[in-house]
Order: sequence, then C-alpha cells, then structure tokens
Amino acid sequence: MESFNLIILILSFLSFPFFILVGWWFWKQKNTRIVSGFFIVLSILFFWMRFIEPQIIITRSQSVPLHTALRIAVISDIHLGLFKQEDFLEAVVKKVNATHADMLLIAGDFTFYPQKSDLPKLFSPLKNLTMPVYAVLGNHDTERPGEPLRKEMKEVLIQNNVRLLENEILRLKDITLIGMGDRWAGEQGEDDISLLSQVTPEENVLVLVHNPDSITDFPNSNADLTVSGHTHGGQIRIPLLYKKEIPTRGDFDKGLTIEKNTTLFITSGVGEVGLPMRFLNFPEVVVLEGV
Repeated sequence: MESFNLIILILSFLSFPFFILVGWWFWKQKNTRIVSGFFIVLSILFFWMRFIEPQIIITRSQSVPLHTALRIAVISDIHLGLFKQEDFLEAVVKKVNATHADMLLIAGDFTFYPQKSDLPKLFSPLKNLTMPVYAVLGNHDTERPGEPLRKEMKEVLIQNNVRLLENEILRLKDITLIGMGDRWAGEQGEDDISLLSQVTPEENVLVLVHNPDSITDFPNSNADLTVSGHTHGGQIRIPLLYKKEIPTRGDFDKGLTIEKNTTLFITSGVGEVGLPMRFLNFPEVVVLEGV
C-alpha cells in the first residue's frame, strides 16, 4: 500500500508536463477547441485539489453544549510522513497559536507511512504550541495500516509536551476530559467505553476519540460532547460519492450532530491519506466554544 501511495505522489508531480503537452496538442488540432477547453478546466481542477486546497488551513469557531468559558482548539489527522512534512505542521501550529485558545485537543492519526527515524524532526513543531495539549492516537499510529509506531509516537509526544491519553480520565478546570484508545487498536489499547461509567451526569464531560464509531457503544449519556476525527469529511467531497469512502460503520460525516448518547463533533482534519488531495474540504483548525 505504501508503494502505491508513493507512486501516486510521484505521478502527481509529473502531471505538470503531461497536462501542458496534452493541452497544447488538443489546442493545435482543428475542431477540438471545446475538448481542449474542457481539458484545461480539468487540469486547473486537479492542480487546485492537489497543490492548493490541501495547503490552505482555515480557522473557524463552533458552538458546543459544554457549560464552560474555555475555548478549546481541535485538530486531527495530521498524517505527517509520505505526503506532508514538518513545514506543514509548523503552519498548523501557527494557526492554532493565533486562536489564543485555552487548550488544544488532537484527535489522533499523527502519521502516514513516515520513517521512524524522522519522527522527532517531523513533530518538533509541536513544542512551539502555547497552550496545554491533550491527544489520543489513531489507527495510522497503531499499525492499521502501517508500521508499529505506538512506542515511538508516545516518546515523541512526551518530548514535545503533549499529554497522550490512552483510556484515561482527567478532571480539569470546568471539564472532565476522557481520552480513549483507538477503536481499531485491538489488544494494543482499543477504546474503553466503560470509562463513561466512572463519571457522573453532573460533570461537564468531553470525550476525545479518534474514530466516531466509538460512540455507537457508549453505555449511557454521561458524555456531554464527544470530539473525533478519522473521517476527513470524505477528504475529496464529490457530491453523492464522498460518503462511500468514509471508513466508518456508522453514518458519519463531519461537523456537529446530536446522537443518541452524546453530542458529536467531527473535524475533517488537516492531512490526507490515499490521495494527496482535498476538494471542497479545507484543512481546519476549529475552536469549540461552550454555550
């Protein structure tokens, strides 16, 4: 799978001379100006999806049902490695710091086929964050797919002042934060939903997971808000088609929804997998504000 993604990455750069040559050939032919124009539009669209939109990091606010004055920044699915490097994370960190949020939550999937030896360099920009940071791991950090990176990622996050939560409860000022393991992690530390039985309805409970499928087994409604990533919002949001590519069992997308046992917020993340492209779906830093 890694070789396939590498081939896709290389071909995306070779697309420049290909589009220029084919476009020029069509333009020179008689009675093919319409075809040529159509090809030019497709070329521009491809260029936008591959090289422009994935680099435009937006910041937005989202009201959520938490009784707190805390402003909580959220990012997910950074996916450093094959497609993106530390310079992109530096840009994300600058965006997060500019929000002046009280804390940052990272909802897993830090990696996408990185070299283990590169991990300290790739994630060094995290040390520049100016707020407390709490995180969970995602499936790409726990071998599904990819190499086993759990141990190395834990070390790197500790070095960069990120508090990794693996099925833990933290009672912070104004909120109770529960960080769960990844749903696909298996014996390595999958999500322990029994943690919700250890908090009370009176607490202001925020649950941080990677995969929104975790909420389908929540035993009660003690979670006021659950924050996740994983879906990428479909990443390439071609209407009527993108939801078929979202890797969840439940019918999840992105944004805020009211579910049976919790209010769920899914961020579309900042990185890419599969194809190094985004469409109608900018990388996002979201600031959650309680109401």
